[in-house]
Parts: sequence; structure tokens; C-alpha cells
Amino acid sequence: MGAAGRPKSDKARRAVLAAALELVKDHGYAALTIEGIAARAGVAKTTIYRSWPSKAAVVMDAVFVESDPRLSFPDTGSAREDLRLQISRVATLFTEPGFGKPFVGLLAESQHDPALADALHQWLITARRAGAAEVLRRGVERGELRADLDTDVAIDALYGAIYYRLLVSHQPLSAQYARTVVDEVFVGLRAREDI
Repeated sequence: MGAAGRPKSDKARRAVLAAALELVKDHGYAALTIEGIAARAGVAKTTIYRSWPSKAAVVMDAVFVESDPRLSFPDTGSAREDLRLQISRVATLFTEPGFGKPFVGLLAESQHDPALADALHQWLITARRAGAAEVLRRGVERGELRADLDTDVAIDALYGAIYYRLLVSHQPLSAQYARTVVDEVFVGLRAREDI
């Protein structure tokens, strides 16, 4: 989610985003306030409110805009390898305190904040699912994946395991686990002649 505006200086913007992440890591999302972010960043509250409508918007920018390049989908020529690379990056990012803890806080808050839920849906669901669907579409076109593949179900199977560990079971999450998920799920996605 991009901010509606930007602080007048890029230095102030970076300070606000860094302060928000530090405070979430130190005290959790629920304890985060615009006042606290402003104090930690050394800016006025009005500087923040000119660019972001809420603490959720600040954290969204801090977490997602800063990490977005790491979550892009590669095109290696292999759908399996593209998914292994991207999903392992997601799992690695989720284990980093500067991303994982704020992200979980945003997910929790989105249960009670329709605007935040909509923003998360736009960034997380719509954009990321479109990227994954493109990888799967390329795999079908190249004959790697079944022509009758249900991409929505495939995406749920691939990413659902990662979110389950992050949000429900709290079992260890790692890039290796993510690659294993892709390898296991991929068996059901492959074109018949590859099985």
C-alpha cells in the first residue's frame, strides 16, 4: 500500500518507517501510537498525519513497501523453481522480527479494522495471488503443469501451509520448509507425462 502523500523529506519518511518497525518489535502492534512513532522518529505528529491516515498505514508502508522487492516472483523458466524461490523468501521474511511481528500485528488488527483488512487484501491477496497465478499460468503453457489446474486451490495449498505455521501452529518456519512444501504440493500440479 503506498502512502497518500510523503513526508517533505525522504529522511523524515525513512525515520518514521524505521521508528514504527522498531516500536512494533519492542512493544507489539497494540502498544504502537502515532505519538510514539513521532517521538522515536524525531518528527511532529502532523508530519506523520500528512502522509499516513493511521498507525496501520505507517506500518503497512514500513513492512510492505520496504520488503516488496524481496517478494517478487522470479521467472527462471521453471514454475517449480520460481515457486520454490519465492515461497522460501516469504518464509524467510516471516521469521525476521522486523517483518514477522509487525505483519502478524497487522493481520490481527485487520480483524477489527475494515480499512486495514481491505488494504491487506489489496496488497497481500490480490497482488501476491496474481503473481503466483502468473507463475502457474506459465507452467501450464510450458507443459510443466496440468492443463486443468485450479490455480486458486494450488495457491491455497502452497501458501496455506506457510500461513498455518506462522499464525496457528507456531512450528518452526524456514526457507527449507517452504521448499519442501512446494516439492510435496508440486506432485499434484505436474502434467501427467511428468509424473
